[in-house]
Amino acid sequence: MPQSETDMEQDDPNRWRALVGISLISFIVFVDFTIVNTILPGIQRDLHASMDQLQWVINAFVLMLTVCMVTTGRIGDIYGRRKIQYAGAIVFALASFAAGLSPSPEFLIACRLVQGITGAILLTCAVGLVNHHFPQEEQGRALAIFMSITGFGMAIGPVLGGAFLSWASWRWAFYVNVPVVIVGFAIGLPAIRETPRQWSEKVDWLGLSVMTPGMTALLIAIMRGNEWGWTSPYTLGMAAAAVILLGAFVVIEQRVAQPIIRFELFRHPTFLACSVIAITLGGFITVGTFFAALYLQTVRNEPPFIAGLMLLPISALVVIVPPLIGRLVDDLGPMRFIFAGQVCLAVSALVQIFFLPNSPAVMVLVGLGLFGLGWGLQQASSAVAATSPFAPERASLVIGVLYSVWNVGSGVGLAIAGTVFETLEKRALDASLAANGVSITGQDRHLVHSLLSDPSQAHTALSKVSPGLEDKILPLFKDAFMTGYGGAMWYLLVTCSIGAVLVAVITWGRRPATG
Repeated sequence: MPQSETDMEQDDPNRWRALVGISLISFIVFVDFTIVNTILPGIQRDLHASMDQLQWVINAFVLMLTVCMVTTGRIGDIYGRRKIQYAGAIVFALASFAAGLSPSPEFLIACRLVQGITGAILLTCAVGLVNHHFPQEEQGRALAIFMSITGFGMAIGPVLGGAFLSWASWRWAFYVNVPVVIVGFAIGLPAIRETPRQWSEKVDWLGLSVMTPGMTALLIAIMRGNEWGWTSPYTLGMAAAAVILLGAFVVIEQRVAQPIIRFELFRHPTFLACSVIAITLGGFITVGTFFAALYLQTVRNEPPFIAGLMLLPISALVVIVPPLIGRLVDDLGPMRFIFAGQVCLAVSALVQIFFLPNSPAVMVLVGLGLFGLGWGLQQASSAVAATSPFAPERASLVIGVLYSVWNVGSGVGLAIAGTVFETLEKRALDASLAANGVSITGQDRHLVHSLLSDPSQAHTALSKVSPGLEDKILPLFKDAFMTGYGGAMWYLLVTCSIGAVLVAVITWGRRPATG
């Protein structure tokens, strides 16, 4: 009597080896979520990158993840997830190596775009491959191991970035992806089996072709509006293009058979509430880690490795908290943990508003620890809440849409917070320099900004710009940075508060119904 596919999977001794190979290849994508934050000062110094360009180093990656998640998943379904994942891993490794060789911020941003596209491939194919290799009764355990390995990548990212910046170069934060991919190939290639092709799946190329430039125009309008002027033709043109393209995207998605985002999901109050949380959490994560890394190194002058260790509580709590509260979420329901997480995030933003250049390390760790606790509480509970109104077979679709919403919140949140930061920082610095009778050109100002993480070089640069005043000017730059930092944290506090109110209004007195 022939064995069933399930029996063959249970008897397959290579399934655990396949799991390790799949997890390692996905591990590097999660590392890249957080490793870049601690190397930003090195990128800024060596490539003379502006604050806008540093934001694009983050946002280019997030933008491509946002627009490509569902599409790359469909491509894997059609052509085979094993084949598509390995093709994506090769290109991801090549893009990482090229990023390490970057001669300019623009080149690095282009490499990050490619990393984002291929990272979406790796993440969407990985879960399907894990489920393909394990019978249903083992899938929960296999996915837990997969999430632990990839979650460890997110947790270790800041430490690795700090170590590379301290003892080698920020470029190694990208080079390191290459040997990890090679090891993942060596372990997984003999064990990973191809998935059946699903020819009935279709790729929404029209929606993708409209969403990508629409999101890009929106981010550019927000990030460049302060520089161009909010009423300038450039800003208004970009904003108009974003409105038209994203409006067209919504219309297209209502009409295609297999859209990138199924908007009917938002008719369920619980899913809508989780989407609000995804937007605020995505923005908090990207903004919080971006500015915290700069604060630790450019203002506090912490060595990069120490800065990485100080950021570790954020990612570590994201890994530790979900398994600790998993059973409580099942017993008590997810919404109270979502609210608790929102409170932790709001208090974290409030604490960080009062950060000073010489704030006690304990205060800094408390602020960042509350950030990680809030993130962990919502990470553990939002997926449960989001999928609860729907039938189990729709879970992967629901999570895919929620993740896309999360990425939109990340990109837009960083763009808005970056604009707030730059506006307040420039205003504060101009006022301080004027009060001290110092005149400094925009080019010299940019030079000093790029060297703040290296006080000795900044001191030398200032001695050439304003001889005799270097000891007086450097603290002004740091005080101006903190003014902008406080503004970015106020933005996070306001969005967290609004998000909490909206979730309360949406879910008040409602019970989810399976659909």
